[in-house]
Amino acid sequence: MVDSNNPEEFHNLKHTRFATISSNGSYVVKSICTDITVPPHDSRSELAILKKLNQGDEGHIVKLLGYECDEEYLKLLLPLYDMDLGEYMRSCYRPPKKNSKKFNPYLSFTGAQTVDDQPQVCENQLDVDRYAYDFFLQLSSALQFIHSHGIIHRDLKPQNVLLNRVENPQLVLTDFGISYDTEDPIQLQREDPNAKITDVSTSIYKAPELLFGVKNYKFAVDVWALLIIISQWFQTEANLSSTTLPAMVDDGSGQLEDGEAGSDIRLIFSIFSNLGIPAIAQWTEVEKYGSSEAFQGMFGSDGDGNYLLNKTRDDQLQTIHKLMPRLKEIQDEATKRLIENCILGIISFESCQRWSSKRIVHELTKLNL
Repeated sequence: MVDSNNPEEFHNLKHTRFATISSNGSYVVKSICTDITVPPHDSRSELAILKKLNQGDEGHIVKLLGYECDEEYLKLLLPLYDMDLGEYMRSCYRPPKKNSKKFNPYLSFTGAQTVDDQPQVCENQLDVDRYAYDFFLQLSSALQFIHSHGIIHRDLKPQNVLLNRVENPQLVLTDFGISYDTEDPIQLQREDPNAKITDVSTSIYKAPELLFGVKNYKFAVDVWALLIIISQWFQTEANLSSTTLPAMVDDGSGQLEDGEAGSDIRLIFSIFSNLGIPAIAQWTEVEKYGSSEAFQGMFGSDGDGNYLLNKTRDDQLQTIHKLMPRLKEIQDEATKRLIENCILGIISFESCQRWSSKRIVHELTKLNL
């Protein structure tokens, strides 16, 4: 492995509390301080998971090219990519045509006094007709691979998906720093499978069961995060001064003063506002293993009568198209139906009813049969 301590060769790309990412223009070194082990962050588990996943030839998982470990740092040698999926998605937003600035009355509360002072609302020009199905299948395939090896990623988000900016990008899943290996006896000893840490996932990508304290969660938390990423592709516009691109749900990120982070409670209300509130009897895992008292204390036990999965299929599709307005832009009807079916298959609050990544890949590949 190359000497990543050479200041002339490497420059820092990113620094977090737990790791530093540096590059020399050809590859990346992720340096993780081994002295700081704050669960669920664990450098030992990350290395073990990467070594396990790199035994095969799965093209959608980041390659571990090498590693070094001393008393202070674990250094992982990884390929360098042009950007992450979040950067790619953001780059697809364009200002509206000349002289067509859109006024957003909410922005008047941010200190902008005129339309010209306000951040411009940009239009999402991601070619969903070309890329939505392909990206959906690639990310589902990546999840199917890690899930088949017993790995729950626990932090699926656009920033943890890498790609090179080419005509047909290949998406690569990375950052297994808080992932959970359900087959590793050592990790099972460190973190009880029935009492897993729920402070995982990021912002709007956090699954409903995590929000209500279900600790025996499984692979379905990754599938929910996938759903939220997909919903971001089908939004129409965004204020790019926000730190988070719009999705089918919202936790308040980017709308508060001084870049204040969003909150779980905002996210809960957003999910329920858009998808309805189920009766507690329809959400067995929360009733038996989660914060049932908190749920019923805030929302009652009978639901609000608007839970999406209690509606007719036509009403379900109407809701999905409202939450993901650019879905209608997919020209091929067979492709659109497959994507709609998969979205409805993974939108359940009860995680055991959510389609698995394997089922999603199976359904999506029907297009090629």
